[in-house]
Amino acid sequence: MAQIAEDYVSPSVRWGILKQDYPDAVVEFSQRVGTEIGIPEDFGGKDAYCVAQITLRPNDPDHVIGYKPVSDARSGKGDHVSDAWVVLCTKAMGRALKRAGYADTAGEMRVLVQYKQRLAEQDATRGGSDPISTPEPVSQAVEEVTEEEHAVVVANDTWDSEEESRDAHTALKATVVALPSEYADRARDRHDKLNGRQWPIESVAQFNTMKDFIDSLHVEWADSDYAEEAAS
Repeated sequence: MAQIAEDYVSPSVRWGILKQDYPDAVVEFSQRVGTEIGIPEDFGGKDAYCVAQITLRPNDPDHVIGYKPVSDARSGKGDHVSDAWVVLCTKAMGRALKRAGYADTAGEMRVLVQYKQRLAEQDATRGGSDPISTPEPVSQAVEEVTEEEHAVVVANDTWDSEEESRDAHTALKATVVALPSEYADRARDRHDKLNGRQWPIESVAQFNTMKDFIDSLHVEWADSDYAEEAAS
């Protein structure tokens, strides 16, 4: 059985981090022949691939791509055939994100974040302003996290601003939409038990509880998908 890193960071979460660095970034998906993306014929160049192409800035002639063979597509019981394409797109995007410098483990991501923080501190020193603190990505738990472990009331359990709340909720919704239906339903059930499906979530502690749980669903989904690949 294929193993997944305990600090695995899902493509949807890494995409959210990339969007913080490049707000205008877009990702496009297509099916292309291997030779069109630089794969020699003797190494699968004649095969079809799902290609994720990331453009970091508008009108940027350079792109970052990741790909996954279409032959790897598999549908689960009761899934529509298009669901297999969605899974391929997610995997291809994960590879593209890794090539863009957004690694798939929290440990590697911290190196990037620390590097960016040092650059920000140097720029701030040259400009005479205070260093900019960059938050570290959160390591994702594989096991489900209970409400009791996270729903601890703190002194300031509110959002700093409406903009911060809006951006966080938009990113969280995107991570739910990226899940297969059965996992998304589990996220909605947990949300219902947590606070009756309140939206937006006014409590930062409750929001973090939901975020941790949804992150764990992405890890579980990826783990089960890798297990299927290993068994095939």
